Amino acid sequence: RRVLKPTGSIYLHCDPTASHYLKVLMDSIFGPKCFRSEVIWKRTSAHSSAHRYGPVHDVILYYSKSDAYTWNPSMQAYDAGYLDTFFDQTDADGRRWKRMDLTGAGIRHGETGKAWRGLDVTAKGRHWAYPPSVLDELDAAGRVHWPQRHGGMPRLKQYEDKMPGVPLQDVWTDLHPIHNLAAERLGYPTQKPLALLERIVTASSNAGDVVLDPFCGCGTAVHAAQKLGRR
Repeated sequence: RRVLKPTGSIYLHCDPTASHYLKVLMDSIFGPKCFRSEVIWKRTSAHSSAHRYGPVHDVILYYSKSDAYTWNPSMQAYDAGYLDTFFDQTDADGRRWKRMDLTGAGIRHGETGKAWRGLDVTAKGRHWAYPPSVLDELDAAGRVHWPQRHGGMPRLKQYEDKMPGVPLQDVWTDLHPIHNLAAERLGYPTQKPLALLERIVTASSNAGDVVLDPFCGCGTAVHAAQKLGRR
């Protein structure tokens, strides 16, 4: 019989009326040091509610069984406002980029402390972020922006299409709720979106791992696990 190792992650979904009580209970079982995140999930669209703010979120408490647990980072696309504000430069081919510093604070006495293209950043109490040979490669590839004003510092071009995205945060507003016309709707009163369970399963397990849903309401967790190659 296969013996499960005392590792892994635990996710508990609840609403704000009970989440604070359940967190105390989870702390007593797994220990406060195994608390990883409290995720705020926007589970529905706007609600009208008398004499209070509209309730639109649920809580997902995330714990690990020990310090040894699986974590696969997830990335999200950048906010359009952020891109418009910071990636305000465009190459001739239409690629958007922003200016990044090519130096770092502090003096270095190795390769990154040497002068490059006649620029001695040591005199300014800084050092190059890359050795001169790498700076030459970046410049040859068109990755260095040279300002028009005399004496201006070169900057690194950081292209939007080469950015990895933003690490997933603990407020989730990008998962569409299951409305009356949703194709995956089964009629179960507390059915969760498949995308929600896929995100959780992907983040905290690998292919072949065991996923347990002790409640198994309408099978969304089972569906997600099987779809992603878990057991």
